[in-house]
Amino acid sequence: MMIKILGNGGALNDGLPYNAFVIDKTLLCEAPPDIMPSIQRQGIDLAAIDTIYISHLHGDHTFGLPFLILSAFSISAGSGRKPAFRIVGPQGLQEMTQHLVAAAFTESHPCYPWMQAHCTFEEIDETARPKLVKGLQTSIFKLDHMVETFGFSLARGDQRIVFAYVADTVWCASLQSVLQRRPEVVLIDLNGADEDPNPVHLSQKDLKEKAIPITGAHTRYVGTHLKSEFISAIDGLACAAPGMEIALCGG
Repeated sequence: MMIKILGNGGALNDGLPYNAFVIDKTLLCEAPPDIMPSIQRQGIDLAAIDTIYISHLHGDHTFGLPFLILSAFSISAGSGRKPAFRIVGPQGLQEMTQHLVAAAFTESHPCYPWMQAHCTFEEIDETARPKLVKGLQTSIFKLDHMVETFGFSLARGDQRIVFAYVADTVWCASLQSVLQRRPEVVLIDLNGADEDPNPVHLSQKDLKEKAIPITGAHTRYVGTHLKSEFISAIDGLACAAPGMEIALCGG
């Protein structure tokens, strides 16, 4: 199984604190505003993507949805194929997506009825078990953010977690519970700074003092949603960068 980090070239240096990523060419996670140039720059085949996962309904995770839908509609119209998206995320995702597409292109644009016909929405809570990646079991866990936010983990049949995605959050009990299962790789929000007086994101200090003592050397961490690039002084932590590929042994 392969994860590929997306992101506009130079985005971190320009202060854009988000990264989307693709798993096994079919699952796109997050739809930030730069999603289409990111996909094109990294050579992702949009027609191969069948599922889009949205962790929460902030604009830096959703404002690319209209352009994903427009591009999929254009592929369908130009080739005669019928690509479709299954869009998975929190309650209110379908309504928000419809409003975004209407605001971007109006309801009279043909991509709007195409979306209604070819996109399905699966709204989740922490009890949901959506099938995100073939051959792996998905678990959803709730995070602690300003709006309802969910991460997910992927496990093999033996219940060992191969991968966990920790979206925007501060330290919380559900995150601790996931880490206690010692995932192979964790892609984790590190948008916070050690000196933040009122943190709303995790920091490298949180990782060093709270996460790594739980997982030890069993887990590799990749920091995402970053204010700036970093060279890690923490063993087992790397900085996500556009084009980075992460190979996982589960599958």
